[in-house]
Amino acid sequence: MILYALLLLCLLLFFPETALAGSRYGATLWLTQLLPTLLPFFIAIQLFRDCLPGVASRRLFLLTGLLCGYPAGAALVMNQYEQRLLERRQAYFFLGFVNNPSPMFVIAFCGITLLGLSVPEAFSLFVLLVLSSFLGSLMFLGILHGTKRLAGFYPAYTAPSASSATKATGSSLSFSARMDRIILDSFVLLTKIGGYVILFSIFGQFIGQILDTGSLSSLLCSGAMEITSGVSYLPEAILSTDTKKVLMVMILSFGGLSAAAQTGSILTKSELSILPYILNKGINSLVAGLLSLIWFL
Repeated sequence: MILYALLLLCLLLFFPETALAGSRYGATLWLTQLLPTLLPFFIAIQLFRDCLPGVASRRLFLLTGLLCGYPAGAALVMNQYEQRLLERRQAYFFLGFVNNPSPMFVIAFCGITLLGLSVPEAFSLFVLLVLSSFLGSLMFLGILHGTKRLAGFYPAYTAPSASSATKATGSSLSFSARMDRIILDSFVLLTKIGGYVILFSIFGQFIGQILDTGSLSSLLCSGAMEITSGVSYLPEAILSTDTKKVLMVMILSFGGLSAAAQTGSILTKSELSILPYILNKGINSLVAGLLSLIWFL
């Protein structure tokens, strides 16, 4: 932790313009994209959990996370895990599967705007992303189940207690009091997410300053930090269109450390660790690269 603090302090003191540019970019991304997108979603999820627990508790409901972007999928998984509707290993599987960039981001921004693809070609990027996330998460489950060191990340399943069932279905609060609590909880969560986005945007901006933005190393490093800035460098790269597609799917499938930190903020109050999630997304990225090579090259 002290190393991260010293690194951030050095960036702020010795590279103030770069840090300010990254901070502005992260704040703009949070204010214009994440806040209007995720706040209504978080409120809706909490309302579903309080008012329609039968709908929110269905396993199929987790698939809506594929439509909403980071870290909405993680919020869905956590809601069910807190109610003991998922075992820990199942929670890790769904975290890797449904916690992904939204289809609008992948198709409209990444495919059509950045790479200039047609709608069917851009849609294929999202199909590959979902398929690689599913297959990669299945592979991760096999590793999790077969490795003794990782086996401790999931205990035996326990049935929901009476207190958790009461919490899941809500209490005797009035509608206005319940909405106040839901909105406040959602804003606290989004504020934490915004902090992570700004911090990782600063690091991503610094990487873009010291590396050639069109180089493969810059693309991979920037994409590993924050996916939006990482994929934004792809049009400048001197690479074939098919190679850019492969790199695009790999970057999107991993999600970047910024998205991992956002997911970690969701997992803070749970027993789930962020490390298996990062390993899962790393496997997903490798599977995405392999599938994309077969598909495009």
